Amino acid sequence: MAFPWLRWFGSAETGRGGRRHSVRAQRRTGGESLTPQEDPKIATERRQRRNGIGIGAAFLMVIIGVVAFGYYQEFYKPPRIWAGSVRNVEFSMGDLVQRIRVLQGVNRYQGGQVNLSTVPFEYLQDLVNAEVLRQQSPFLGIDITDEDIERELRRQFVPTPDAGQETDPGQIEREFQANYGSFLTATGLADGDFRVILEEQISVRALALLLSQEIEDPQQQVEIQWIQIPLDSEISPNDVTRRLENEDFTRIAQELNPPSQFAGSNGYVGWVPKGAFPDLDEVIFGNVDKGILPLIPGTVSDSIFTNDGSFLVKVLSGAEERQLTNTIGSKLLQESVDKWQRETLLAGTTEGVVRMNFNSRLYEWVADQVFITAPRIEQPTPVPQFPGLG
Repeated sequence: MAFPWLRWFGSAETGRGGRRHSVRAQRRTGGESLTPQEDPKIATERRQRRNGIGIGAAFLMVIIGVVAFGYYQEFYKPPRIWAGSVRNVEFSMGDLVQRIRVLQGVNRYQGGQVNLSTVPFEYLQDLVNAEVLRQQSPFLGIDITDEDIERELRRQFVPTPDAGQETDPGQIEREFQANYGSFLTATGLADGDFRVILEEQISVRALALLLSQEIEDPQQQVEIQWIQIPLDSEISPNDVTRRLENEDFTRIAQELNPPSQFAGSNGYVGWVPKGAFPDLDEVIFGNVDKGILPLIPGTVSDSIFTNDGSFLVKVLSGAEERQLTNTIGSKLLQESVDKWQRETLLAGTTEGVVRMNFNSRLYEWVADQVFITAPRIEQPTPVPQFPGLG
């Protein structure tokens, strides 16, 4: 017998499974949903939050990238950029900064300062020159041993007893260690760093000894007097030239000349050979190749611009063969060493075995790094003498 009312719930054969299928079918065909629809405003706010988080994350990544790139450019990369090389030996900007800091330490001990307007590039040249000499030493017959360095170290730091004073070797050794230890502490240097400096100093002196054998003594010299106008002076050389028309040369020299190891307070230099003051040679000795005649005794030169200032030179006596004084002989020897370094550097650069890398940006970076550790002291500390080429 049929039960017509069952048709409201499906056929008798459908059962519960059939009814569930019917409900799903109604949902698929747009029937009433069992889950209420989300508010569009809430959905929009959710999307905006997701977009905001995404943009913020991207912005943060950009900031991190910029900071990382800036750190790489300013702190990681510059110290590793090569500053110079001599054949297979390279120097980085970090090496240059470290060497200038060594110079800072020695100057701090002496109460001096590092001139950041000139030192970075000049000290790069010094690094290269020292390496060139180190590589040339075997060919020049120069051999610096550890014993040579130790001897020089003790010469500078072992106390000198008074004449007739009894000495105790043990006490002298303790004083040497104390003096040298105080020096290293005051300068902030390591023992190895200072020994490298000593090795280079000894090598230069050995080179000077070789070059001194080529300097003739006696030789032709001219007697001169000069007026020196410092680079930072507000006085114009032309004004000095006009003053010389009516005023005495010596009086103006006494007024204007800065202290100098080569000239007295009145500007008197004395007898000088060719090559002692290369910038003045053409005026004093003339130049046959250029058709320049030497300055006549009693006359004053035009202004001569040099790295040490402007000079007006007065020749007092013409060329004579005379013995070199100690001061002028040392100056001539220093110029000989400088000339050897310039010519060797030029030859190495021409051959491509010597290279230097420096520009305004690297210069600024080096100067900044050196300035950070520049000594700020008011009173100089006594320092042992570091001999030059004399």
